[in-house]
Amino acid sequence: MKGLAVLAALLVCLPISTINNEFETNLAEIKVASLYERVTDGTYYINRSIDDVIDILKETKTEFIFRAWWRWSPCPESQNVTLPPEYPSNYVEEATTRGSTYEHLENAVDEIKKEIPDTIFCGAIPAQRITRLVWNPITGEYFDTEQTWEMALDPSKWSINMTKEEFQYEFAKTHFWVDPDSELEDYDYRDVSSYFPDITNEGFRELLLSWAIKQVDCGVDAIWIDMFFTQAKMLEKFTNNTYHPAVRESYEAACTIIDEIHEYGNSVGKYIYVGTWSTCAAFPFSSPLLALDFVTASPSSLEVYEQEIDGGKWAERIRIVGEKFGDIPFFAFIDWAATTHTPLGIFSQYLSREEQREFLKIADIFFAEKDINFIYPVHGGSMGIDSEIRSYGEWNVYDSLAPEFQTYETIKELAENKSMGNPMIYIDSPDKGYLHIFDTKIVPTILDNTLIIGRLTVDVEAYAEEGMDRVEFYVDNVLKCTDNEFPYEWLWDEFAFGKHWLKIIAHDNEENTATDEINVILFNLGG
Repeated sequence: MKGLAVLAALLVCLPISTINNEFETNLAEIKVASLYERVTDGTYYINRSIDDVIDILKETKTEFIFRAWWRWSPCPESQNVTLPPEYPSNYVEEATTRGSTYEHLENAVDEIKKEIPDTIFCGAIPAQRITRLVWNPITGEYFDTEQTWEMALDPSKWSINMTKEEFQYEFAKTHFWVDPDSELEDYDYRDVSSYFPDITNEGFRELLLSWAIKQVDCGVDAIWIDMFFTQAKMLEKFTNNTYHPAVRESYEAACTIIDEIHEYGNSVGKYIYVGTWSTCAAFPFSSPLLALDFVTASPSSLEVYEQEIDGGKWAERIRIVGEKFGDIPFFAFIDWAATTHTPLGIFSQYLSREEQREFLKIADIFFAEKDINFIYPVHGGSMGIDSEIRSYGEWNVYDSLAPEFQTYETIKELAENKSMGNPMIYIDSPDKGYLHIFDTKIVPTILDNTLIIGRLTVDVEAYAEEGMDRVEFYVDNVLKCTDNEFPYEWLWDEFAFGKHWLKIIAHDNEENTATDEINVILFNLGG
């Protein structure tokens, strides 16, 4: 196609190893990663300027801004462009208001790099969506409904027993592009907003690559591709055959895109990191090389709700990733989608503010112990179209500084510890805001007080990159116990009555420290 020829002309490569060797270790050395999607949307949602965002990134010691730009719908070049009449007359105005023009992106990257030059700015693009009306931001070519429908995935082209309409309708329901209560016979591709594209289609691959290249031209350092290998995974499920040609071709098409992004970055003298979900590691193919630079995963909705992360499940996930990629940078973040049933939906709608803060501590230590970098949820992500608790009472976009959540100070504290190389610690028991009777957690208390009746085992999770030396247990600033071995715990069983301050200090082998504390109301006549 004409567009591919234009892009190919841009891919005049230097030896990729030259650039790769210079930059490859940087991502692996990242200590603090924060999710901030998008860095430019503050003027629309929360009256937050790019200078304010920079202050937040500095306060949270952020070295890797994950999903700092998200291209979900076509982004105009600037507020001064004119789109074809098929587009809504206010499309450019709306995009400008929301800070989602490429001019916004380029200016934001410039401002952030001036203040925090070593920060890795990660953009993001979707492999699961092509809007019915779309354009190529590199070539300027526009595509109408018939052209984009041609790019939509049709399983029957591999003789799979499913029509194009059947597949597109079922997928559209999951993303609310059609009414979930509608019927297949109601589906009309000319009336929906988007389709699931076919990554083996040359035209769509050109578009997907153009979305990535445009962000690179605007200054991003990394590209994360959402649902990149989902087509291969779905076709594997439909055929019940990992080695079916449909699966293999879809897998190879994704690998090609990764190589082309690397090649383009190489041609402009910059190594571009490329990442996606860790599920891609499950494919057994050894050729072509899956040349990813990082992978991501998310705790499940159930893990967030129960505030307990499944160690066995993650160990298996880590094993598969390690066998496929070796020592690749691995990040975890709280994912989201259209409804409140997602991890971020559960986190924001079903956990109390105190539970949210505790989950961040739980996740930070759990993933650090497994050499996975937990990405702090500073700003961004849909809490669900059905969310009731909203940022600043209005927006369904999560924001850690919003009074409804107030997780920002916890994130700052965790980031500071991680940045300084201090130990990581949280009090696992007693649970804040719960009634405990004789070492058993019973129910949440009415006023969020932590109430203890009888003895209690104080249980602490602690981790240090340099290795743990000891954990100290204090009550009202009086040292009660020192524990030098995991599990770190102390049986609190002494005569006590009324309010007390429980403080835990973790010491690593380099004598760095970290502290967690809790105020409790204790009634214990024993001891």
